[in-house]
Amino acid sequence: MGKVLSILIGLILIALGVWGILAWRYDVLAFIKAAIVIMAVIIGLGVFVFGVSELRAGGEEPAAIETPPPPPETPASTSS
Repeated sequence: MGKVLSILIGLILIALGVWGILAWRYDVLAFIKAAIVIMAVIIGLGVFVFGVSELRAGGEEPAAIETPPPPPETPASTSS
């Protein structure tokens, strides 16, 4: 019963959402435009802070990765 109820509620919410978009399309469009601008500002601030922290870290370079030595060769066995 829970699965059927969740599907029914989901369909009702989808229908209400589509109705809301159609009824308030200009308001929804303004909201989406504002959300894009706000997200651009927040992402820009994050990238800026990341760049500044990278500049402050300066000359730290990752240590060189050494390749492990090859395994010792085993003598070939002779089968009789």
